[in-house]
Amino acid sequence: MKLKHFICWLACSISTPLFAANLVPDTISIGNVRVAIHASAKPIFDKEFAMLGANKKYVASLVNKMRLYFPVIEPILAQGNVPDDFKFLCVQESALNPNAVSTSAAVGYWQFKLETAKDVGLKVDNEIDERRHILEATRGAVNYFNRNNGVLHNWMSTLLSYRVGLGTIKKLPYTANWANKTEIEVDSSTDWYVIRFLAYKHFWAGQLSTLAKTDSTSLVTYTNTRGKNLYDLSDELKVSYDDLKRYNAWILKDFVPDDKAYTLYHPSNVKTYLSETPTQDLVLTASVDSTKLYAPSPSKSKRAKNQQILSDQFEIRNHVVTEGDNLSSIATKYEMKLGELLKLNGIDQNAVIQIGQKIKVNRRIPMLEIIAQKLDEKSKNAPVIEKTVATAPVVVVEEMRKIETIEPKKSFYIDPADSREIVIKSDKKEAEKIIEQTQVVEKAPVVEVEKTNTQAAYHEVKAGETLFRISKIYQVSVDDLILWNGLGKVPTIQVGQKIKVKP
Repeated sequence: MKLKHFICWLACSISTPLFAANLVPDTISIGNVRVAIHASAKPIFDKEFAMLGANKKYVASLVNKMRLYFPVIEPILAQGNVPDDFKFLCVQESALNPNAVSTSAAVGYWQFKLETAKDVGLKVDNEIDERRHILEATRGAVNYFNRNNGVLHNWMSTLLSYRVGLGTIKKLPYTANWANKTEIEVDSSTDWYVIRFLAYKHFWAGQLSTLAKTDSTSLVTYTNTRGKNLYDLSDELKVSYDDLKRYNAWILKDFVPDDKAYTLYHPSNVKTYLSETPTQDLVLTASVDSTKLYAPSPSKSKRAKNQQILSDQFEIRNHVVTEGDNLSSIATKYEMKLGELLKLNGIDQNAVIQIGQKIKVNRRIPMLEIIAQKLDEKSKNAPVIEKTVATAPVVVVEEMRKIETIEPKKSFYIDPADSREIVIKSDKKEAEKIIEQTQVVEKAPVVEVEKTNTQAAYHEVKAGETLFRISKIYQVSVDDLILWNGLGKVPTIQVGQKIKVKP
């Protein structure tokens, strides 16, 4: 019995150091640089390595993400002559989460701050954020790496510059010694960021090679997206709107800008197929989250290419249930959360609704409706006049007026007055004297006569004219001109172009 216990103790005492020795390698290659790990750095490496493997579910989930996104990242790194190992830096920075935001306001897959993102050529505005676009963000990272490596001449120095910046890293003595070297050593004095990256690379490369695939998920790309609405793309690709929105977090609104050919991404756990016709686009057929239920897209008749500008005001109104409605689709239609809809109506998620039933909805009022309401109120308080609807200038009609004089049974007619001076038409010379004895007649009230025109009117654009100037000429709004002429989100006009100024 004692011998058995001794053998077990001996086996444990031998296996532990052997496992630790295998866990922390002596050297790790990053691109063309072989990095030796000094004994003083191994405890730091070991701690980072152990933390990565603490949660098996997290490890399996992140490995599946890598298999999804690495096929997109790897070709871009290769094209930019950046070491393939740098793909693990993206994992270290954001865990491949497009919505990751750091305490220093760095955003997206590669954790770019706003200024740095613009510096490397990424577009960030109120419509899109390319930091959240895996392809565009990786291109930005490649630009950053190549620019800094051209100064530092060492990929490990370049990697560290990603955290501290080019100005700071030039002051570090050990990075100056790394320049143009293919063999370097890290120890306990080396910045933790470098040692953590080495641990990430060693751990995740091993997991990718050993952990079995749970499914055949792959990232499918679709490029025919310019200027399209996500609802339209949802129908076009036969996938849920929710999936498209989730996996394309770079789209901040519901449409893809038309100023650039953007690639849309979507994971699929079934094989995609191509039509026999080479010109036809790739078709998506399923979502990795296809087991979840999503609200259907609104019908095309109720969609707008661009999302309405909404106010901060709400109103409660009744929605009459029609065929095909469900609680989720009603909530989506009125931009409510399902929980809010259920609470407002005092029902639960399993409630059965019927056609014709009235469901209370909390509707956010569009700004256009509020503006229209204020204009209506203003018009009610204004003097009643008839306004011209023609595109020509307003014509004011005033009839000749009859003037009674002090001479019995005599009267005179005067022309419409443009001023307070009155000219009397009469065959008698005495009229001139009589008018001097009378009071000056006040100008008659002006009545604007409405002119109707059933045909559309057009204006030919002249040099120097803008939509704003044309709108003032014809007394219409710029928004109406854009709508009537289908000018889109970025309206432009050219000299000689005929613009519809009346529908």
